Amino acid sequence: MTAETTILEIAHGALGSSYLDAIKVMYQHAVEDGVFETVESEYTTGVDELKTVFSPGQTERLAEYEHTCSSIRDYSARYGFLAGLYCGFKQYFTPEVEDDGGFLKYVNDEIGRMPRMKRHKEYFDDVIRRNRLACAMEEETDDTIRYHVVSIESAWGQRAYSASIDGFYLGYRAAIVILETVEPQNWPALAMERNLLMMEHRLGFIKSYEGIERGKERNLA
Repeated sequence: MTAETTILEIAHGALGSSYLDAIKVMYQHAVEDGVFETVESEYTTGVDELKTVFSPGQTERLAEYEHTCSSIRDYSARYGFLAGLYCGFKQYFTPEVEDDGGFLKYVNDEIGRMPRMKRHKEYFDDVIRRNRLACAMEEETDDTIRYHVVSIESAWGQRAYSASIDGFYLGYRAAIVILETVEPQNWPALAMERNLLMMEHRLGFIKSYEGIERGKERNLA
């Protein structure tokens, strides 16, 4: 067994089913907090409606679409973690600081835009398959049913994007934990505090006090 094989097995274990379940829980908490409540409600309505009108062949196509989207979400979560880990170390050891921690450059532009996403072959193949299945479902439905198809597409798009953000955040935090373990005498967490707070704000994990006040006003209205 080579060192590379051992490292890949460790990474696969660390970012396996337990990790992916944790990513799903993070998303569910956001839904329960009302962040993605609308998109998930429309998803549930869409799935229930399509069950009553889709033919067996269309139902099979929808199942394949959802399975493909699930694979895309898993890859987004895993790659997001690795990018976050890299960016955490990068921002500690170099003077380069991005307000979002590096998410836009190292995750969004990497797996969310062409041509960089082609580098991720299995992921890119899944994206092509997902788009092909989505087009097929949209083309064979009328406007009313197509709305429900698009609602399902929107939900899966949000799930994958959120998985990449949550994965990136966990990876970034993991870098800080490793730094704290290896050289606690240099107070890495304290040195990274400003960067971490900026990143958490830009990625939507925390709000400014003004944002909190506006939220309170909306709840009272």
